[in-house]
Amino acid sequence: MSIRFFAVILIAIFSLSPTQAGRQNSCRHLIAQMIESIEHVKSASYTLHAAERVKGKILRASSQIKLHLSPRQLYFKNNSGVEVLYNELIDKEEALINPNAFPYINLKLDPFRSIMRNNQHHTIFELGFHQIGGILQNAVKQSELNFDKWFTYMGVIKFNNRDCHKIYFEYPDFKYVKYTVHKKETVRSIAQKLGIGEYRIIQNNTNISFTDYIKEGRILKVPNVYASKTLMYIDKELNLPVYIKAFDDAGFYESYEFYDLKVNMNFMPTEFEKSFAAYHF
Repeated sequence: MSIRFFAVILIAIFSLSPTQAGRQNSCRHLIAQMIESIEHVKSASYTLHAAERVKGKILRASSQIKLHLSPRQLYFKNNSGVEVLYNELIDKEEALINPNAFPYINLKLDPFRSIMRNNQHHTIFELGFHQIGGILQNAVKQSELNFDKWFTYMGVIKFNNRDCHKIYFEYPDFKYVKYTVHKKETVRSIAQKLGIGEYRIIQNNTNISFTDYIKEGRILKVPNVYASKTLMYIDKELNLPVYIKAFDDAGFYESYEFYDLKVNMNFMPTEFEKSFAAYHF
């Protein structure tokens, strides 16, 4: 089911329930609007402040990001000076990396393999909002008739000097369950199918990689939903999530904060080429 179709279903469900409390209706409708808005994002630029729990430690980074979805093109530079450039019109298989460290030469790396995935919850292909929309879609599906118990609208707050809706999600049945691997499945395909993210599959199962096929019939330990608790701010004007903080059974899992967000702008073609004057490849 596409994100667009799922949003239409949510809006329809909302419209059929006019007698419910306005507080809960508001929450349901806002999420449907947000999923629909995500579907219409074709390009974006923003500063991303990220925090992720990796091997029991909280790793933080701040990055400047430019993103165009189709064709897939992106550039980001983090607070350590590392630059990443990907342009599927030039090379679909590898990204260009300026490590800003010894040996001070550019590298070409597969975004899905271990060097670029090391200590990262997500790949560069999850930058933006569509991954968030897919995860939320799965959370709503898990909620089903308990939506009004597990999703709570908490009013309007200021974030980055902008008005935002505050929504809290708590899934009380979060747990790890058994998953039987099908033929030609990978960590990525399983994570996308279940809406649970790749990192926890790697974290909780031995002798598997991010890219190789997993043996058919193997039993994996996977979470039944992405997060046990999630706090989210939705920008009132853009209808997009600009703050997401997620928890699991071990506590804080990750958070992402979007600042200076602009969507659907027209980038110059040269902004996704290594020769662009502002870059240091």
